[in-house]
Amino acid sequence: MAYNQFRYTVQLNMENQRCVVVGGGNVALRKATSLLKAGAAVTVIAPDILPAIITLQRKFPALTLCQRNYQAGDVSHAFLVVAATDSRTVNEAVVREAAQHHCLVNVADNPEAGNFSVAGTYENDNLLFSVATGGNPRLTHLLLEDLQQQYGDDMAAFAAFLDEQRETVKQRLPNPQARQEFWRNTLTNQLLQQVKAGRLQQTKEIIIHAVNRIGAEP
Repeated sequence: MAYNQFRYTVQLNMENQRCVVVGGGNVALRKATSLLKAGAAVTVIAPDILPAIITLQRKFPALTLCQRNYQAGDVSHAFLVVAATDSRTVNEAVVREAAQHHCLVNVADNPEAGNFSVAGTYENDNLLFSVATGGNPRLTHLLLEDLQQQYGDDMAAFAAFLDEQRETVKQRLPNPQARQEFWRNTLTNQLLQQVKAGRLQQTKEIIIHAVNRIGAEP
């Protein structure tokens, strides 16, 4: 499978999912950190483990360290596996075992050898953008920088504000179709442009006014 054929984008619930990262270097550090932040229970296996990975245990008790070589059976009960060693032989062994146990498996330096790849991401609170460019890291980096400039703290704050308002609308409009119609008429591209232009508070007031009018007589 070619790298640019990974086209089915998903967001996984990783809470308490068992994950195994084979490797102890900088790549393993990045992979383990992102999995731990997502709520996974992560085991890192490598004979040499960076001190930065070891110190992660202070913040993430769900991290287990096995300072030894990879062994057959290490990924047998894993939900997700990352092969992040500098040994092609070891990475291939990890992939074979992961495939036998129907695990999700990513090979850090050779994504097509696994069954999923990880897109570049920009995250600000509950605002999350993913970018995949078919394996062009420089273009991915530039696009993520552009997204960060366009959709910064104001847009993240607006997204959090909308989550609160959605709960109010759900209570006032129990019918799903009515809610869809309300948001289609209220949340427009023009409002997003106002947020991007720095008029966050004014935009919030427009939404609040619309929510408060639900159920009011014409």
